[in-house]
Amino acid sequence: MVHNCGCSVEGFLGGCRPLIGVDGCHLKGNYGGILLSAIALDNNNEIFPLAFAIVSVEDKETWSFFFWRLYNILKDSNRSDWTIISDRQKGVDLALKDVWPAAKRRYCCRHLSRNYKREFPGPAMYIMFWRVCNATSAYSFRKAMERLQKVGGKPVMTWFAKLGKQEKWSKHKFDPNVCCDSNTSNFVESFNSTLGVDRCRPVLTLLEGIRRVCMVRISTRHQNSMGWDNDGICPKIVKMLKQIGKESSSCRAYMSRPGEYEIHEGKSQFPLSLNDKICSCGAWQISGVPCRHAIRAMVDAKLDLHKFVSSWFSVKTYKKIYNFNIIPLPDRDQWLMYENLPTIKPPRMKRGVGRPCRNRRREEGEEQPGKRSKTVKCHKCGCFGHNSRTCKGAKAAEKAAKAAEKAAKAAKVAEVAAAVARAADIAARTNGSRRGKAPARESQQANSQMSTQPT
Repeated sequence: MVHNCGCSVEGFLGGCRPLIGVDGCHLKGNYGGILLSAIALDNNNEIFPLAFAIVSVEDKETWSFFFWRLYNILKDSNRSDWTIISDRQKGVDLALKDVWPAAKRRYCCRHLSRNYKREFPGPAMYIMFWRVCNATSAYSFRKAMERLQKVGGKPVMTWFAKLGKQEKWSKHKFDPNVCCDSNTSNFVESFNSTLGVDRCRPVLTLLEGIRRVCMVRISTRHQNSMGWDNDGICPKIVKMLKQIGKESSSCRAYMSRPGEYEIHEGKSQFPLSLNDKICSCGAWQISGVPCRHAIRAMVDAKLDLHKFVSSWFSVKTYKKIYNFNIIPLPDRDQWLMYENLPTIKPPRMKRGVGRPCRNRRREEGEEQPGKRSKTVKCHKCGCFGHNSRTCKGAKAAEKAAKAAEKAAKAAKVAEVAAAVARAADIAARTNGSRRGKAPARESQQANSQMSTQPT
């Protein structure tokens, strides 16, 4: 069963960018099942639910069924640059290849990084992985790969080669028409987290909860946007421009001719064209938002930054998305009764071993939730998140503390000994000077007496 709200489809086609994130989350009710969801991003970079389905398992057949329904919903539009982003679940790739071969593909780099860390551990390798994935130009990508090859060698290059085409996992190959540089599916998982307790409830209750959340969200955003300037851009994009503008302070602009600049940042130089909205770093073309080099040139030319932002982020387009609403429905007891309808029996209950898990299972390397606050500080090791009783590094900390105490005591003893030696030296010097002055005084007195006697 695939469910979509008519207003969601109309709003999505009215102004959302052609990037769709898909993911599946397990339901915690007595009947089990998996909720497949398709989520988009609006012009203010907020989640926009598009469609969702409840299936028994997550495999090629269920994903093919989901994508076939989604393709039939969107095929009547004039767009052809649809892009699907998700993790590297095999069922997704196989289903898209059969049902929607024209759709482009992106992999979630956050899921890739977890598999990467298992084979190539270490903070240096992890940092270089994200430099490769976040490279926005062919030059920065080549430099990052060369440095990664020097450190990791051939195994790292083989691992990246198995991922497939670079347009699936590196930003510098992303389609500029999508106007979105997102290389993670975090926005889809954030939708799953908004379900809350509804994931533990029956199917109809779950669907009603999703419908109600979407109805209130669309109405609230439409109401908030009524006070925005139609000729402006969305608020989150304005904040993004301010943040990028702070980063442009390290750049210098040199004009070649009106609208054409050469931007210097450290030892690097970037040709930039305000007339064509192109920067050699590639970030402006991929995201649709001016990069720090472009902002530096705009400040030098005294131009309005908002006029160079893509029309995808305008307030007019945002209002087109939320110009529709979901019709409110009565409760289940007030539904119309129809005769001669088939009786749909509920699926078989699936009871697992032990107490059913209600919380999401954290993956390896992910931060585990705990009762202790991070503000609790251990006085033995000095770390946050635990106390001295649960400190695993207490022995090492105690040894280090004892060694520090011994060193401090030795330093004090040495300091006292040095002070005593200095005092003895000063006393010896003063006594010697006094002994040398006494004979001199006696000779002076004798000379004075001899000079006073008559001849």
